[in-house]
Amino acid sequence: MGLAVNGAALIVFLAIASRRLTPEDYSALGVLWALVFGVGNGIMQPLEQEVARAVSARRARGIGAGPVIRRAVALGAVFAAGVCTLVLVGQAFVRRDTVNGWLLVAFVVGLLAFCAGHLTRGVLSSHHRFGAYASFFATDGVSRVALAAALAAAGISAVGAYGMLFAVTPFLGIAVALARPRGLLQEGPEASWKELTTALGWLLLGTVSLSLLIQGGTIAVDWLATADQRQAAGVFLNGLQTARIPLFLFQAILASLLPKLSRLASTGAYADFERALVRLVVAILSVGLVTTVVAAVVGPGFIDLAFGAQAALTSRDLALLAIAFVVVMAAICLDQALVALSSHSRMALGWFVALGVFVTVTALGDDLYLRVELGLLAGSLAAMLWMGVHVAVLLRHHARGRALDLSEAMAELPVQQ
Repeated sequence: MGLAVNGAALIVFLAIASRRLTPEDYSALGVLWALVFGVGNGIMQPLEQEVARAVSARRARGIGAGPVIRRAVALGAVFAAGVCTLVLVGQAFVRRDTVNGWLLVAFVVGLLAFCAGHLTRGVLSSHHRFGAYASFFATDGVSRVALAAALAAAGISAVGAYGMLFAVTPFLGIAVALARPRGLLQEGPEASWKELTTALGWLLLGTVSLSLLIQGGTIAVDWLATADQRQAAGVFLNGLQTARIPLFLFQAILASLLPKLSRLASTGAYADFERALVRLVVAILSVGLVTTVVAAVVGPGFIDLAFGAQAALTSRDLALLAIAFVVVMAAICLDQALVALSSHSRMALGWFVALGVFVTVTALGDDLYLRVELGLLAGSLAAMLWMGVHVAVLLRHHARGRALDLSEAMAELPVQQ
């Protein structure tokens, strides 16, 4: 429910902004959104995952989690500081007049907000404070819409003001989420860095590559657009948001997928592991066929109604984007299987290869929107095939090892005379 509120609120926010800003300013806001979410989510999400894992492990042993949380805060601060120093490098991927001034400030503040937000979510989820966890998403989304509506009612049309909303509303979500929870910083033995960095490097590579693949379309359109296509990034953003609506709801499924697969893998139930995974992937691809048709038929009208856009992507464009994100969802299911099978490196390399495919295919095209759409589709297909092949190989390997262990155990049983 929290994710659904947050996703719907994002669309409403963009609908308000698209009506108050010029097409050029709205495109700049879209590039800011892609950069903040792509870079911030990609770099900070692994820290959230590692915090949740490390704190959960301590709580399972009855050990206070305060020291490891403080280590995580220090590590997050280093991450955030390091990324903020790369702001100028990030500007090399967009036109110099796209993200500057207050939008540049919003980018830096937004990265700090994502760091604090992911740390908060990791701590809350590890303590099973899911009500507070959901309130973070809901407050972030609802407050963004309320503030945007206030700006619009006041007649404010400065793109920097709307950009700053992306940066500050996560802090409001943190304040509400942490208003009631107690007992999160119980003291315990001093924490070593190893408690947080077991697979952090591979997780970082994988999530950054995935985030840039998902968010990179808007950035690529802005970078490749000519001088008379200044509104292209905004047009593409509207289509992107419409095509990937199912991705918001998919995150709720994802939250329970990894624990289930990890439990099956830890008990050696690889046949059940494979059946559960295949059923989910087939269901996603099947539902994806329906959502692709809906996106192609209803999408253009929805964009006109929601965003009031004078220019919009065609049914073909929306169908290609919908297919790409359906395949991305299937690939994410398979990458969770690799993580459950303790193969973080294969997961990370899969998304890195997919990002490379996206860049290569996009660079070879000449039609602005089509080249990016085909790049997204090719990258997502590459990820799904990579993950699928490696999951199949690992399952066969583990199944053979399980059978060998059982046969050896049977051989050691005493034989009745």
